[in-house]
Amino acid sequence: MSHSNLRKVEIDQIQFCMAFDRDAIFHDTYPQYAYLDLETGEMVWVFEEDQHAEDVAGIAAEENAALRERVEAEPGRFLEVPGLDHGDHHDVLRQFLKSNWTDDKERWSQVWDAYSGSIGRWKRAVGDETVVHAYYAFCERRMQEMADEFLREKGIEPVWR
Repeated sequence: MSHSNLRKVEIDQIQFCMAFDRDAIFHDTYPQYAYLDLETGEMVWVFEEDQHAEDVAGIAAEENAALRERVEAEPGRFLEVPGLDHGDHHDVLRQFLKSNWTDDKERWSQVWDAYSGSIGRWKRAVGDETVVHAYYAFCERRMQEMADEFLREKGIEPVWR
């Protein structure tokens, strides 16, 4: 889809990234769905189970049910933002490791070798804040690129605010 055919939507970048970057399957004990309101650019969160909204977030079960009904009643207004797959997060770390984040080949090799399939274990094994900060900066840029791609595939030209 060419950029001229995309619908421009002002989007709250922080809220969107919270929904888009999350590893829902890995972290959500109580499943939630995130929807982008294409009119306001805000995110709407709906717990799968109404009682979980009350128990976990202090949101009245009725309020959660009303949000779900609102989203279902206006499907053209809301875009589900599914979050990333757990493997996507590992792919981003592998992309960082393959990138030229350093010119020091020995350091690059040590940091690469520290990855054994767990991001948390990798960060602990590296033990160097500058490397971990470089990873987070890379991750932030890559997640933004992925968010832009996701939205454009859905026919939306994001105008971040």
